[in-house]
Amino acid sequence: MIRLGLAWLGLAWLGLAWRQDQTSPEVLSREHSPANPLGTAMKLAQFLQTQMDRLLEDWEEAALELARESLGEESISLRDHAREMLQFIIQDLLTAQTTEESTRKSLGNAVIPVSFAGEQHGLGRLEQGMTLLQVILELRALRERVTRLWGDEQQGLTTEDIYDLVRFNEAIDQLIANSVSSYSARKDQDKRLFEAVLNVSPDPFALFDPDGKLLVLNKPMANLVGTPAQDHVGKTALELGLAFATQVHDAIAATVATSQPQRGDFHGHLPSGRELYFDSQFIPVCNDRDEVEAVALMSRNITARKKAEHQVWRSANFDSLTGIPNRRLFQDRLGQCLLEAERGDRSFALLFIDLDRFKEANDRLGHKAGDRLLEQVAKRLAKNVRTVDTVARLGGDEFTVILKNTGREGAMRAAKALLADLERAFDVDSQRVHLSGSIGLTLFPDDGKDGDQLMHNADQAMYAAKKQGGHQIQIYQSWMEPNESERMRLHRELGDAIREDQLEVYYQPIIDIRTGAISRAEALLRWNHPDKGQLTPATFLIIAEPDGMMDSINSYVLKQAVTCSLRWRNQEDEPFPIHINESPASFFTPTLVEQWWARLMESDLEGSRITIELTPISLSNLVACGIDPVESCGLADLRLRLAIDDFGIEPFSIAALQDCQVGSIKVGRTLINKTGQDGDADRILKAIIGMAHAIDIQVVAEGVEREAQLQFLAREGCDYAQGYLFSKPLCQDDFEALLGRLRQ
Repeated sequence: MIRLGLAWLGLAWLGLAWRQDQTSPEVLSREHSPANPLGTAMKLAQFLQTQMDRLLEDWEEAALELARESLGEESISLRDHAREMLQFIIQDLLTAQTTEESTRKSLGNAVIPVSFAGEQHGLGRLEQGMTLLQVILELRALRERVTRLWGDEQQGLTTEDIYDLVRFNEAIDQLIANSVSSYSARKDQDKRLFEAVLNVSPDPFALFDPDGKLLVLNKPMANLVGTPAQDHVGKTALELGLAFATQVHDAIAATVATSQPQRGDFHGHLPSGRELYFDSQFIPVCNDRDEVEAVALMSRNITARKKAEHQVWRSANFDSLTGIPNRRLFQDRLGQCLLEAERGDRSFALLFIDLDRFKEANDRLGHKAGDRLLEQVAKRLAKNVRTVDTVARLGGDEFTVILKNTGREGAMRAAKALLADLERAFDVDSQRVHLSGSIGLTLFPDDGKDGDQLMHNADQAMYAAKKQGGHQIQIYQSWMEPNESERMRLHRELGDAIREDQLEVYYQPIIDIRTGAISRAEALLRWNHPDKGQLTPATFLIIAEPDGMMDSINSYVLKQAVTCSLRWRNQEDEPFPIHINESPASFFTPTLVEQWWARLMESDLEGSRITIELTPISLSNLVACGIDPVESCGLADLRLRLAIDDFGIEPFSIAALQDCQVGSIKVGRTLINKTGQDGDADRILKAIIGMAHAIDIQVVAEGVEREAQLQFLAREGCDYAQGYLFSKPLCQDDFEALLGRLRQ
């Protein structure tokens, strides 16, 4: 089609010249002969050279009319290749050409050199967003401007002028061919690359038309429905068989209606039964009239993240041993039950259950068998209540039950059924174990209007049942109030201890194995109880964690550690490094980052050398929740460091050590106790040290008590050690005195 148009234009000019000059065919044929190959083209070539700027300026106006939005207003973007193309035409005009070559060229059989300017023009216009039609029209505009100005300049064309125009049109043809060829080749390449990217991407992608019919999809999207991609083109989301097809269909319709992106999470199962979660975005694809001509669906498989989030939530809300709700989830459900009962003017019952003779069974069978016994108890309790009720384990052998929409008589029947089922013998490791339970029962609203009061009264009733020999149910009565359980009393006294400065931080030296010097210390909390003497954290932190006291305790420990770090500077005036432990419960609070920042700011951390020791499960929970301790809390700027406690005991992702800029890991005493005996523990510890050093992480051995353990650690290149072989935990004054003597 292009060459037909050019031939017609050439014939039109030929007819005009014949009428004006009455030139014979013989003259025309003679002047086309190679006897004067250059003279016939010099005239037009010279015109193009002298009028170059004028031609470009005139053509620029036409090009802008074609694609102003793509090209913009800057002349440099319009003339990027036009000058080179005119130079190519001039060079072609000045190149000798016989009649035979001209004939072959008109038939498309000539060997024509590739125009680099034409190729660059096509590629450039593709990058600027022009269509292929606009590219061709742009070059036709160039042809029109040259021929019009040339005709005006000549005031009538001679045979030589017509021959020049034929040669000029042939050059324009070649530019169009080269430009279109490069444009199409790059377009095809982009399409192949686009398809390759879509197919290698693990994330599903699809393109729908405005009616919701599928245009394009990649292999991951096709895999969701289990059949080849080509089988789905032309189908709607509702016809694809996806579990969330209705939501996809509605999102496409909303994208088309609003011309705005849509986003949502989708959850469903594949035909194979596999459960999947997707974070999906619907992006409108608009034409030059801002009309939505397609909708791109890009989905990211977030199944692993969702499962990790669920696991974090489950770890925070369910008892790891028995699988039933823990204290945290129990308190949440108790709060919900209170709201429902108040709105509906209903009653419900709360049972507090403590196992009788469990300690004796646990001591006789061993702790592992005792854990299996608790699992069986939890199953029996859960089996004897309705699905709307809640059975929870508070800790140890204490359980609670919420009986919804129940009065006093119904609660007593349920409690008796539970008590009777606990009387049946348990089979644990081929041994029959007999237990019973002491149950305290309280009712809302008769015995209390809030959760704390109901819990307190149920605990009092349980304690009364225990005092009377156990194996019975006691309904709360006011005379039971003086009987305060050990747990409740300790909880109350811990609140007093925080306010009355009964807490104290002790410090245990951490030794540099290579030099024998005290390199750092671990801060360990102690409670100087007025009646019970000094208590360790294992005794009272389990009480503090569920009731919101941990943040105050953690703040106190951090403040004391910062003060000592700055006070015990070395001869180079560097702060003394101190490690502190962070409660695992802290990592389930939604305001973790804010609480951390507040503690750090209050403690004037700047300039100190504090390392926070996290358990592997705590750091895993942080990572699973998407919290980056370094980025979120600005810990690097505050010179706060992270370490992992009890490494090697719980499973953990090694990659997270580097992602969270962990500086050291502490091997727990359970593994250290078995080292130095040429057993599996030695090989495991050796592997841990090698792995840590390979990623530039230091290793601290905890609980070192024997010389053989220290010798093994030294041989394997362990960095630091702490334990009773060197020193027990010391109060602040005693540790300061020890540190001073060793430094002197």
